[in-house]
Amino acid sequence: MNKRCMHQTIDGVDSECYLFTWSIPKASSINYLDTLESEKFEMRNKHYYFATLDGFRHTFSFSITTNACGVKCSVSMFLGSGTLLFSNTLKTPTKEDRSSPYLRYYDLMSLTCDSECYQKLKQHPNDSLILICRIILRVEDYYSDSVETLEYVSTNSLNYMKKLADALRNSSESLLKEKVSLRVGKESETVNKAILCARSPVFAKMFQSDMREAKENVVTITDIKMPVLKVLVSFLCTGILSNCDSDWASNWDFDFDFLCELYYAANKYDITELRHVCVDLLLPQISIENIFQVAKLAFTHVDERLKSTVKTLIAANIETLVSKNEWKDLINDEPQIAVEALTFFDI
Repeated sequence: MNKRCMHQTIDGVDSECYLFTWSIPKASSINYLDTLESEKFEMRNKHYYFATLDGFRHTFSFSITTNACGVKCSVSMFLGSGTLLFSNTLKTPTKEDRSSPYLRYYDLMSLTCDSECYQKLKQHPNDSLILICRIILRVEDYYSDSVETLEYVSTNSLNYMKKLADALRNSSESLLKEKVSLRVGKESETVNKAILCARSPVFAKMFQSDMREAKENVVTITDIKMPVLKVLVSFLCTGILSNCDSDWASNWDFDFDFLCELYYAANKYDITELRHVCVDLLLPQISIENIFQVAKLAFTHVDERLKSTVKTLIAANIETLVSKNEWKDLINDEPQIAVEALTFFDI
């Protein structure tokens, strides 16, 4: 069981991010897990965390324990087939133990036999059960009064607008008055040049050069569709996705292919916040049918969150996937992806 636990560290600009993955070979085994603990995984500054699984006859729970303060934990539980069963995020500990060492407990999941999620598990007794947990620790005080949020979880439109306002305040008056035409075929979308430069390093570099785009204020785009570009421009101006009335993806169902295209566009123009929003929306839609498409996205753009999820799901379903033509194409065209997936759980 323990060899099915994986830990990865992802460096952030102003935060530490850790990806923890736990795979259970058969969902039916949750009734007989008793209490299992992962090893202690090291964080910076002598901090650490470990995960605990409890499986009894009618309950199933998952928690993270750490001696670090200012931690935010998120967990997603998948069936091996790629079906998202449960997700949860905690910004503050569920409880604390003030003895030495000072421990903080994040009770991320507690399911009873009456819950819908638990019933779905019983319907797929032979599927792998996969837990993917993201643990974020800000280098500086996470509970600071500053409105600046973590780059990885910048999900608040007001905070985004604060960043945009600060950048525009430092822009020249001439830049604030200029408009740029983004052309896709015969269609075009007009946007303020200062906004483009403030939120996209790629556009900023483009307009600081002697390129034709900088002189004419016209950018011709051939690899992004206009509906995708419109959403991207709207996001740059507002910090939210079009027609989304609350936190990012909480009540908006985006088409999978559209999300892949939007994710590509966010990466092309280095729009960090939009890239993370796309990943949040993509994760629940990953399945065996589209796993190879997501794998190519994840590895092409070196996205550790997507890579971890993809490798886990491929490893959990390797016997099914190797018989697909897509696997043959993957191992021929992108062998490094196949190798990482095969070695993820020592297959």
